[in-house]
This record gives sequence, structure tokens and C-alpha cells, in this order.
Amino acid sequence: MENIDKRLKAYGIGRFQVMALLQAARYYVLKGDLEKAKSFGLNRAIFYAWAKYYGPAKRPVAARLSRVEEILRKQTLRGIKPSKCPEGYVNVLGECVKTGPRGYYSIGEQEQLPVDFDHQVLRKIKPLIDPDKAWKAAVEYVSRFPRKILENSSLFYKYVYEPVRDSFFTELIRKGRVEPPREIIERLDSLNKMIEEARRKQRSITDFFNAA
Repeated sequence: MENIDKRLKAYGIGRFQVMALLQAARYYVLKGDLEKAKSFGLNRAIFYAWAKYYGPAKRPVAARLSRVEEILRKQTLRGIKPSKCPEGYVNVLGECVKTGPRGYYSIGEQEQLPVDFDHQVLRKIKPLIDPDKAWKAAVEYVSRFPRKILENSSLFYKYVYEPVRDSFFTELIRKGRVEPPREIIERLDSLNKMIEEARRKQRSITDFFNAA
């Protein structure tokens, strides 16, 4: 495993590609549009890499960021989700994202095109991983999670991306697939049981009043 990690690092393959791939797979699983999925995946990878890891001074795109994007960046860092998106932005899977003139998502006045995703993600990983295999694995992995997790940006980050952000490609190379960590599955199963129990009790209360 250590040798695989060294090779990934040598090729500059890391969290950025994992985020882009999983965000794209998330969009694709929920909406079924591959081209828009690629744009969304790369857009969110750029935004989160800039907002959470590098800061505005260390990414070239920062020089082109608008005042609104700077506000969204600060809100993201603080874990604040806006109740309403600013003018010119649309709510996409719980996040405020700007759309460019060709209909793809944009940041820093630059649209993220499907070909950009192919270049920065799929071509980047190609020396070590078959891009088609990586995409299929990402879709299969994301599909393991409930829709409510995928539709919520914070829950997606916590339960889908974060547990595998440093191991996704390593596991894919070693095993040919990526599975959610056991503790995550157990927590999700527990959460689902709690939700079902709450629904059952709610139905019971409703039935009681209907019968009254």
C-alpha cells in the first residue's frame, strides 16, 4: 500500500481528483446527465480545494473570484449554508453554484466543461488507473448511499467523500472496487432505523387522530 501511495503522490493524484470524481458520480446518480455531472464535479472540486485547503491566495482562480464567491467561500469555511442563493446562482444539490453561458457550472467567471474534467481528472489518473474503471467504481460507491445523503452537501462530504478521500484510489488499485467503511454503513443503518421508527410513530399518531 505504501508503494501505491508513493506512486499516486508522484503523479499528483490526490484529494482533488477524488472530490471531482465523487461529486460527478453523485450528480450523475441523482440527475443522470453525464456532461453536467462532469462540470459539477470539477466545479465543486475547485471550490472545495480553494476554500478548505489552499485559501484564496494560493489558487490562480482566486484572482477572478467575485465578491459573492468570496462570501460563499467564507460561509463554506464556517459550515454555513445560505437559505437562499444570491442572484445569478442556482441551488444544485444544496449548494449555490453559478451557471456559465453554455449552461455548465462556473467559478471565477470560468466554466468547467466536460473536457476540462476529462483533462484534470481522467487523464490525470490514467497512468495508474483505467479512467473507465475509476468512473464505474465511483458510481457504484456513491450508489451505496441513501438519496437523502447524496442530496445534502454536508452529509455527502461527511459520509461519502471524507472517509475515502485519502484511500479511494489506493483501494481501487488494490481491490478493483471501493466499499464504504464498515463504521459508516453501521451508522447509516442505525440512522435509517431511527428514521423508520419515527415514521412509524408518526403514522400511529395520525391514525389515532383520524380514528377519533
